Amino acid sequence: MKGSAAFFFGIFLVLIGWPFIGMCVEFYGFFVLFSGFLPIVISFIRRIPVLGNLLNLPFISTLVKKYESHPMV
Repeated sequence: MKGSAAFFFGIFLVLIGWPFIGMCVEFYGFFVLFSGFLPIVISFIRRIPVLGNLLNLPFISTLVKKYESHPMV
């Protein structure tokens, strides 16, 4: 519910003329809505040849392991 409210409030902010703030609020709402799906997306991207290698880079791999091992549901 919190993600949906933030997303639609962001759309409202864009429509009344606050595009930057509105897009930030929309991004937050989108992230909250789909954060439980993030571990599945990461495991799929690991199987793609070039993108999987990018996820194994030192800095990126620490971030990816954090999100992949802790589902946000």
